[in-house]
Amino acid sequence: MAENLNRSISEVLPDFFSKNQVDEFISIYQASVSEKSKEENFQEIKQLEYKVENGLNYRSQMDLLITFSGANLTKEKFISLLLYLSQVSITNGEFLAALDINEKIIGLTNDDRDLINIVANAHLLIGEIYTRQASWPSSFEFINKALELFESINDAKGVAKCENLLGTIYGDFGEVHKAIESFESALSKYDNEKNYSDLGIIEINLGVVNSIKGLFDEALIYFKRALINYEKVGDKKRMAEIHQNIGMVYSKKGDYRYAINEFDESLALSIDTNYLQSIGIVYLSKAIAYSSMNDFSLSNAFADKALEVAHKLNDKLTIAEVYRIKGVIQRSVQNYILAENYLQTSLRLNKEISNQLNQAETYQELGILYKEMNKVKDSNESFNLALEYFKKINSQPDISNLEKLLKNE
Repeated sequence: MAENLNRSISEVLPDFFSKNQVDEFISIYQASVSEKSKEENFQEIKQLEYKVENGLNYRSQMDLLITFSGANLTKEKFISLLLYLSQVSITNGEFLAALDINEKIIGLTNDDRDLINIVANAHLLIGEIYTRQASWPSSFEFINKALELFESINDAKGVAKCENLLGTIYGDFGEVHKAIESFESALSKYDNEKNYSDLGIIEINLGVVNSIKGLFDEALIYFKRALINYEKVGDKKRMAEIHQNIGMVYSKKGDYRYAINEFDESLALSIDTNYLQSIGIVYLSKAIAYSSMNDFSLSNAFADKALEVAHKLNDKLTIAEVYRIKGVIQRSVQNYILAENYLQTSLRLNKEISNQLNQAETYQELGILYKEMNKVKDSNESFNLALEYFKKINSQPDISNLEKLLKNE
């Protein structure tokens, strides 16, 4: 295969093309490459050596392949390849490419009654992409269209996928009760079925909302059940997500060494599959853990790496969280002016994307900062704003912690 050709593309070419056609495409690609991209230098820490792939190079390969495929494949095989490329693009964090591909799929299949399921899934994938970028109006628009299409052909599994994704949005809003209702409704549609992949993703999300509520043992049950399901089908991407989520539960419980072990498992799987969004989240999770362990230098290194990945993905949720943890780091080294700036930036971004949970967590950090700065009024106001949300979702560990902070214990 051609040097620098994306692995996911090179691996799939023999499934769709003859050897002569593969050679022809590689020749076209090689002719388009004018120079190699410059190598980037990262810190010596092994886990920070992962390089974010150049989006322009990936996109040019994708554009060339789609043009080549349209001229050399039947419509059925062309759509099949596009579906594969859409998933690969999402995994690689190439969301603009994925959007274009799914819009092309909709254009090719929209008028064919026999292909409504494909049209619906394309709408759902676009909704998922907008969800990852916290573009809520567009996300709701495409998910609801997918839901309408799935219902029109009585596709219960498709409806469940839509409900599950809507649940993640409610979770991102901090509407935990609505999230649980959506997840449980989705889960009910898989009664007595052995669809491990679809069951697993719902179990992951139920684990997440239980973790948010401080029900850590219940969360671990859901995560470990989901892990068993994904191990059965060998889905490394989902296994990476689960190890990261288990690590976050241990981190919240204060078991940081166990947490880091889980994060390392997740990172290895994420890098192996080039699952960029998961890589960014693991970097952030490790930054949080090392900050809690007072290793601020390492925490800051992982936070910076998480920010690099999040900016490439336009992942606004993660960007806001990185600023929160950088604020915690600066507060810990008593750089209060920079700490306040970071935390206020995090708060602003979380308000812009309507993330109530992360707003509450940021208010709590601001309360601690202002307490150290002897700004008692500002501190109590921030604590009370955080407490108001955690009482709303009945998260007892957070409620107890904030009440202690307000009593100056």
